Amino acid sequence: MSIAGDVKWLREAEQLVVKPFRLVTTTLLSLLLPLSFLLLSRLSSASFLFSLIKSPPQGDSSFFFSIFHYTNPAILYVAVSAISVYTLVLGLTTKITATDPNRSIPFYPHVTMAWLTLFLVQISVGLGLEGTSSNGLTIGSERNFLSRIVFFCGLHEVMLLWCRVIVRPVVDSTLIGGDVGHHRREETVGERVALAVSCGTLWWWKLRDEVEALVGVAEAKRALLLLLLPTDGTFDVSMDVGTVDFVNWWLYYMVVTIGIVRIVRGSLWVGMILLFEQGSRRNPHGNASAPLVSTAYSAHYDGEGDTKV
Repeated sequence: MSIAGDVKWLREAEQLVVKPFRLVTTTLLSLLLPLSFLLLSRLSSASFLFSLIKSPPQGDSSFFFSIFHYTNPAILYVAVSAISVYTLVLGLTTKITATDPNRSIPFYPHVTMAWLTLFLVQISVGLGLEGTSSNGLTIGSERNFLSRIVFFCGLHEVMLLWCRVIVRPVVDSTLIGGDVGHHRREETVGERVALAVSCGTLWWWKLRDEVEALVGVAEAKRALLLLLLPTDGTFDVSMDVGTVDFVNWWLYYMVVTIGIVRIVRGSLWVGMILLFEQGSRRNPHGNASAPLVSTAYSAHYDGEGDTKV
């Protein structure tokens, strides 16, 4: 009785402590992805403003600061670009089904790689946001509300994949122990709601205005070049659209593309459900007999396979 009582007490403790802790930890770590977009947009805005006043940013000239200044954006660009491309590929190649979304992800990195990626992104975002601030200066292109909604849908989709591929394996391996690659647990409704609410809150509070600097800086530089070229025929090299500006523009519109794919896939999924329900109402007997035929055919095929072997 004592052993059974201990097991029951451990299960109750897991229900009361472990699950809420797992939910909060997974949600907070998943916000690193949208915060990475926020940091990249602030870095782009700061670089553009310093190029206008032709004054380099003032900061500590130590070796640590110089290493951080050049490596921090590179880490974020690699991580955000990789997860965004992977999300777009999965959105274009995965079949429209109502099964567990974790099963449609063919590649999961090892837990060690997930730990390393999460650690580097967390350090980069934490140190980067500590040294940057918007100060009310946002360089955007005033996108309409529909464009912002599409970007939010794409950002939420990228955040979900970041959570499933990087965050959840790290959290589960820490709480459960061992490699969780072969027995991944399914998402709960509470986890999906928490991720959607947290991403929506962050987007409405900060991201909806500041993230547009990813395309606003490139468009502002292009407009300045068109205005300055006819006057004297020369232009400042710092006003030219560089590689970083192009990557920012590319990331923004990739997320927009992911949002469009998600909206189209969601509309197709809803349409398939409505058509299936309408067909089942018109011909209920035919649908009831269909599984029997399929089962008989599969049984006959299996029987042939057994006789051949």
